[in-house]
Amino acid sequence: MKTLNNHSFRRLISLCALITPIVFLFGCAGEPDLPSLNMPFNVAETHQPQAIQPGPNVIFLTAGDNIEFDAQAALISAKPGTTLVFPAGTHKFSGELISNTSHITIAGQGMDKTFLDFSEQESGAEGILSLGDHFKIQDLSVLDSAGDGIRAEGADGVTFRRVRVEWTNGGKTSNGAYGLYPILSENVIIEDCIVKGASDAGIYVGQSINIIVRRNVVENNVAGIEIENSIDADVYENYTAHNTAGILVFDLPNLVRQGGQNTRVFDNILFSNSTPNFAPKGNIIDIVPSGTGILIMANDHVEVFNNQIRNHGTASITVVSYLITDNPIEDENYDPIPESIYIHHNLLERPAGLYLDGSEMNTLVNFLYRLFSPAEIIYDGIGESFAGGTELPLEDKLCIQSNTTHLSKPARFGNLNLQNPGIEFLGIPGGPVSEDLSPHDCSHEALDPIIIPPTPPVPPAGDEYTDAEVIALCSANVSGVNWDAFVVDCPSIESYGLWSDPENPLSTENGTGIPYDLTTPLFSDYASKHRQLYIPVGESASYSEGDFDYPVGTIIAKTFYYPNNSTFPVTNQLMETRLLIHRQSGWQRLAYIWDEAQANLALGGGSQDVTWMDENGTEKSTNYIIPNANQCSTCHGPSNTDKPLGPIARMLNKTYDYSTGTANQLSHWAQLGLLTGAPADPTTAPHLTIWDDATDGSLEDRARAYLEANCAHCHSKEGRAASTGLWLTASNTLDINAGLCKSPIAAGPATGDNEYDIVPGDADSSIMVYRMESVAPEIKMPELSKTLVHSEGIELVREWINSLPGDCEI
Repeated sequence: MKTLNNHSFRRLISLCALITPIVFLFGCAGEPDLPSLNMPFNVAETHQPQAIQPGPNVIFLTAGDNIEFDAQAALISAKPGTTLVFPAGTHKFSGELISNTSHITIAGQGMDKTFLDFSEQESGAEGILSLGDHFKIQDLSVLDSAGDGIRAEGADGVTFRRVRVEWTNGGKTSNGAYGLYPILSENVIIEDCIVKGASDAGIYVGQSINIIVRRNVVENNVAGIEIENSIDADVYENYTAHNTAGILVFDLPNLVRQGGQNTRVFDNILFSNSTPNFAPKGNIIDIVPSGTGILIMANDHVEVFNNQIRNHGTASITVVSYLITDNPIEDENYDPIPESIYIHHNLLERPAGLYLDGSEMNTLVNFLYRLFSPAEIIYDGIGESFAGGTELPLEDKLCIQSNTTHLSKPARFGNLNLQNPGIEFLGIPGGPVSEDLSPHDCSHEALDPIIIPPTPPVPPAGDEYTDAEVIALCSANVSGVNWDAFVVDCPSIESYGLWSDPENPLSTENGTGIPYDLTTPLFSDYASKHRQLYIPVGESASYSEGDFDYPVGTIIAKTFYYPNNSTFPVTNQLMETRLLIHRQSGWQRLAYIWDEAQANLALGGGSQDVTWMDENGTEKSTNYIIPNANQCSTCHGPSNTDKPLGPIARMLNKTYDYSTGTANQLSHWAQLGLLTGAPADPTTAPHLTIWDDATDGSLEDRARAYLEANCAHCHSKEGRAASTGLWLTASNTLDINAGLCKSPIAAGPATGDNEYDIVPGDADSSIMVYRMESVAPEIKMPELSKTLVHSEGIELVREWINSLPGDCEI
């Protein structure tokens, strides 16, 4: 890995204190008020909505108080190829809208006619989330979402077209991080959109491949457009104005997809991106100075050409190494040096005089220029000198040609030489600035344009049952388990015949059913949980130290309830029963809400007010939330890739008090023939520590077990949050990827102005604890099934973090 030794590039606090007063002496802290440039496209043409015609797979929603629930119900039951159309008007949403099926289109009547208003959002970390391939959204506006505006994740084929995302209160730290946010996706198109007010990036394409971002208006965000850790991207004909920075091309360490390269940035207009940086502290975007046109950091093979970049006081174009962040690099596969960057034929205009915004990078540039006007193109120079003095080969060089100013003069270049020690007694690196362009008077081969392949045909529908067939299967008079009915979604859970008392899911299991428990379960608002497993007669699950292979027909039931106790003598308050059913097409997830002795299917989710007395005699209450079927996928995985999370070896490896006596669960399942291949001695199988049993492991073991059970279904290399690089499986090494001194990538306002996920010895400064202690939808972790803070779990994690030695100082 290429790196430099013994240099720090952020020790500039004292320097800021010295220089900032000079701003007032010279009276030149701002930029002149220049007229805006025209947009590179005609919005009257590009923003015309598409009229959706009626058809067999088109659903037209009706305006009204239930439109949020109608929309979610339609997306839950939608078959591939469905188009969901919102009417004109403003439609209020209290939770996120999730699409989980391929080939779905969500449309409105136009950005200025259809408004989805999330200003009163109570649940969900984004406004709209898509987990399916070949997703399109067009002709509507998303307003004031608690977190990100529209997110598409892990998809092949994503199109955002004529969509507006805006936080209407202006640029606030509390706004969502990203407006349009495709992550870990391929074949992405973002075109003719408008984004305003994001506290990180208006358009953020993360860890994706084959991307086109064109003809968008991006204003008043921190970053206008950001291409991060992505491969093969074209960014062109966009208008980015009045952001902190216009266009960023980054490559960051400790992420799933690395080696960002092959990005073309061309034919864009960037004007006066000088809004003060309002990103929450702790996000990487916080280091970006205002007055920045284009910033390239640690990315390779980037071509920047034919752009108009006007009125940027820090720099029109900046090229830097990741080393300037002073963050530790523990990723052996990460290259922090930008290589093969080609900047040519751009029209640049830097306003005369000083531009000081108090940021470290801006202050350093001005200091090294001795408070004279810096160049239009700034280079940190670190890539020109590695440890040992090796220079970049020609094919990796920064090449700069034929860039001019608005006065038809050659654009100036400045190499800050940050590889030099600078003024050592102040701890300030760099200098002297070299304006000699000759080492960079070279060219690279032009990058190829990006081509998005056509959308493939809609896949054929799977097995479907008529209403009459569903009624017949669900109403069959069967003694015990109604195995035939599990191919359909029965309206009442009673139809499946799971329990000896159909009105009581806590009663004895019918057929092959068996109860089970977990070493450390997920916290769900203090609800108790009763878990049951049903495997068809003659079948068995196959043991693995990872996920078990459960046969088709397997049913997993989990009932949530609040029990009676001596201080609160009422019957058990049944809330919901969730089923995971292994069908030929994959695992289906169904939620049933209990109303006295009856549980009815609730694909759209729901809520129930509940009051109970805890074991200490304290009365508690909450509005208990039942997630909709698509929200289940945010933990269990997208449609047809869902999987059980609890019944795996390390969580089942404990004793259980059966009616026949106490036994280890793995051994007991094997004895009953429900599990094959399990070790004869369960002590040789993996075991996740019991979080609240001090005799079962160390403080660290118990805290990390709690984090695995509550967080690792997403925060793992295979989970939804893999893209964050924060992986909380307990068996992982306690290092930066487990959160130790890790700066977040996409936390937005959820940092709480803290810098690291885990700060050894300081739980109060750790982002992890801040998020665990919150129930705000844009901050809280976990995202679902949490309206209350789990005090006991947080106390354990706090105690562990405070016990860790060391600190995060570099």
